[in-house]
Amino acid sequence: MADKANVASIEALDRFRSNLVVYLERVNSILDEVSEEVKRTRIWLQTEQKLKLTQDMKRRNRELEMLEAEMFSARLSSLKTAKTGAQMQINKKRREIRVLEETMRAVAGWARNFDSTVEVEARKVEKLRFLLDSDMKHAVSFLSESIRLLDEYSSGGMPASSSPPPTGSETDDVE
Repeated sequence: MADKANVASIEALDRFRSNLVVYLERVNSILDEVSEEVKRTRIWLQTEQKLKLTQDMKRRNRELEMLEAEMFSARLSSLKTAKTGAQMQINKKRREIRVLEETMRAVAGWARNFDSTVEVEARKVEKLRFLLDSDMKHAVSFLSESIRLLDEYSSGGMPASSSPPPTGSETDDVE
C-alpha cells in the first residue's frame, strides 16, 4: 500500500461544487417563479376573471335589452327590414350571452377545482424546494469540507478530522 494518496484534481471537485451552487441558485429562482405563478393564477381565477366576466355579462344584457326595445319599436312601426335586422342582432347577442355563461361556469369550475388540481402539483414543487434547501446544502457543505481536507492532505499536512486515526488493533482487523 502507498504511504500517500494520489490527489490530483481538487480543482475538479471545487468546480463541481461551484457549478452545484450556481445550479441551486437557478433552480430556486425558477421554483420561486412557479410559486408566484400559482398565486397569480389563483387570484386571476377568483377575482379578476370573475369580475371581468360579470361586467361583460351586464354589458351584453344591457345591449340585448336595447336591441329588444328596438325590435319592439320596429314591430310597432311595421318595418319588415328593420325587424329582420334587429332579430338577427338579438339572436347574435343571445348566442354571445350563452357563450359567456358557459365561460363563467368553466371559470367557476376551475376556481372550485384549483386546490385539487394545481395545488397538488404545487406541493410537489415545495417538496423539491425542501430537498434542495436541505439535502443539497448538505452536499455543498460536504464538498467544501472534502476539498479542504484533501487540500490539507495533498499539501503534506495531516487533515484535522473529526475521527481519530485508526489504532494498531483496528488496522489488524481490516487486513
